[in-house]
Amino acid sequence: MFGDSILELITQGGFTIYILILCSILALKIIIEKYAQFSALNRKSIDAYVSETGAMMKDNRFAELFERLKRSEKKYLFFSILNPLASVFLFIAKNEDMNKDDLEKAATNKLDVEISEMEKGLNILATLGSISPFIGLLGTVIGIIKSFSALSVQDASNYANVISGIAEALIATAAGLFVAIPSVMFYNYFNKRVKLSIPLYDGAIHEFIRTIKIKQSAGVKK
Repeated sequence: MFGDSILELITQGGFTIYILILCSILALKIIIEKYAQFSALNRKSIDAYVSETGAMMKDNRFAELFERLKRSEKKYLFFSILNPLASVFLFIAKNEDMNKDDLEKAATNKLDVEISEMEKGLNILATLGSISPFIGLLGTVIGIIKSFSALSVQDASNYANVISGIAEALIATAAGLFVAIPSVMFYNYFNKRVKLSIPLYDGAIHEFIRTIKIKQSAGVKK
């Protein structure tokens, strides 16, 4: 019964509802990806990650280290969970012979690239949050136009068309807000998480490089 009412609302909402459904699916995909990504990259997990990879580096377990870093990016069907530290650590491990200052600078530049990759989905989410109300507004205008067109005809049977047009207008407005509100909320949340994560990533990178340089200064060779 509930499913029938949802289908009825979609049918009454006009063609803009189908556009908003596509927007909601895309927004949901991004929200799930980013939530999983940021949930996995908190201070505790980052410290454990640095400790684990640093131990592999100290023990010259390079094959295991590279395999661990490559496994850090997880893919599930249409979802891809990125780990920016994995790419940066892999870059550092492959260029460990650079001097400390140059390596830190290059690693920071690499991190900037990875952060930009993280933010790509957020830009789409922000766009969906911005355009969804306007798509809903378009459906509202179309519904109102249909209602006025029905009113212009002096026929009692057209009252059903009037009501249908009003319903389409209201459903389109509600659907646009339904997509826009969570999109904007999660965009602001994830954008804040990105900014808060950058110092953690920087600290992890410097610690990983410090571990490598300590190993080198101790005379440990590959």
